[in-house]
Amino acid sequence: MAGDDKPRGGRADETARPRVKTSDERPFDLWLQKQLHAMYDEIANEPLPTDLLKLIDHDAAKTAESRNDDDAEPRRKK
Repeated sequence: MAGDDKPRGGRADETARPRVKTSDERPFDLWLQKQLHAMYDEIANEPLPTDLLKLIDHDAAKTAESRNDDDAEPRRKK
């Protein structure tokens, strides 16, 4: 508090951890990223099947419709 005479230094200051390397600096992370890209980039770049796109569009339209209905009518308590 404002009137406390306690020192501001605390345990966190004494036990500060060293900076952790970013993923760009870690050899295992670099290796893993390269391996995953080599295995899955081709698959990830394939177009989505039309059946899946239709399902997504249908669900999005249904969700938008239900939101519009919720806005038009106030909810009733059950």
